[in-house]
Amino acid sequence: MDPRPESASAAPAPEKAKLVSGRSQDGSLQARVLIVDDSYMVAEMLSNFLGKQGCSISYALDGLSALEQIRRQPPDLIIADWVMPSLNGLDLCRQLRQLPEYAWVYYIIMTAREGNDSMERALEAGADEFLSKPFQAAELLTRVRAGLRIVESRRQQYLLKTGQKSPPSPPKSIGLEVGNRQDLVARLPLRVAQARAQSEPLSLFVLRLANLGSLAQGLDADGRADLLKLFRERLANNLRDGDDLFCYDEGQFIILLPGSTLAAAQMAAERCCQRMIQDPFVVNGRALPVQLQFGAASLMDSDDPKGVALLRRAAQAMRDSRNVHSSVVTAPHPIPVSDRVSGTESSELLKRLQRLEKENAELRRELETRLRQIEDLRQHHQELSQKMQASAPELSTAGSLAHRPFRLRRRKLRQLCLKRQLSRRRPRLALGRLSR
Repeated sequence: MDPRPESASAAPAPEKAKLVSGRSQDGSLQARVLIVDDSYMVAEMLSNFLGKQGCSISYALDGLSALEQIRRQPPDLIIADWVMPSLNGLDLCRQLRQLPEYAWVYYIIMTAREGNDSMERALEAGADEFLSKPFQAAELLTRVRAGLRIVESRRQQYLLKTGQKSPPSPPKSIGLEVGNRQDLVARLPLRVAQARAQSEPLSLFVLRLANLGSLAQGLDADGRADLLKLFRERLANNLRDGDDLFCYDEGQFIILLPGSTLAAAQMAAERCCQRMIQDPFVVNGRALPVQLQFGAASLMDSDDPKGVALLRRAAQAMRDSRNVHSSVVTAPHPIPVSDRVSGTESSELLKRLQRLEKENAELRRELETRLRQIEDLRQHHQELSQKMQASAPELSTAGSLAHRPFRLRRRKLRQLCLKRQLSRRRPRLALGRLSR
């Protein structure tokens, strides 16, 4: 699952704000950006950064899914990775340029490859910009702003060529349709059969409002309904178009994730919760401390065709705090709505990112210096050990030679003492024999 970060974007601009070179009057970017990348980490980083600038973000795992989203809702700008399964970023760009109705879309291709050959191939395929990984936040923002100015010019040319008076307005995002428990009973067996027929993974996660009882004590019936409605809308706006959302109980939802593994479902559920609580849940003029709890599970070969065992494992993962597939995400404490910061903070965010990048570069340089020092010490230690091993036989030979004269002298002294003793005893023995 790849949550759509529309809800994580900056506060939406007023409807009367006019677009000027891809920017509104309050300085925030007003554009639809499609991120195509099979890496959740890269996509999440781009979504958070561009969402804070006011962009409406959508996300696709590969080129084929991106083509479906482009036909359904054309974006203003596409940021695609080069290497992806099914359809890579280069082939996606080629197919996009063959469709004249999307000729005004600005295309940025990202890659870790370096060299002029890669850049030439990307530009020949129809890409407008080439971005190397890892990229700087300031560089990305500059290229996106420049691209949006070009998009506006291309769109006007397209309208003049086709004779249209205004560009088609994008449909308003209302999130996924929410099914009930009966819909879940009917849809889950079909999803299980489809996943097994196509040999694809199928996962789901259960999400509930853990502290609904305590929150409802201070709310009337209308406030309780508003809280549940806000919870449902935020959840629906943070799921993919291909996901299935069902309301299983009051404040408890089940989300089916076709094509997602258990690790991907766990990651997607956690990020979905983080996005939902990014802004306080304001009901009756005050922000409530919301606590979300979820558990994820994936389809196994031994599961029944109705998916009952799959649901049980997900519910157990949500209840069992020791299970690694369960987590609790808590919103900030209640704060007055008047104390919230209004407007965009893009300049402060950009300065903070630049400062963090500078600190990161300094730490990397210091780490490289320490590693070189350690390598030098290790080489010096090896040289010393080799010299000691080479000089060990010479030291042992020299020691034996140094002790040899002393041994010879001691042996000669012993021999001389014996001779003297023998010479003294012999005359006495002779005299004794004569006396006898």
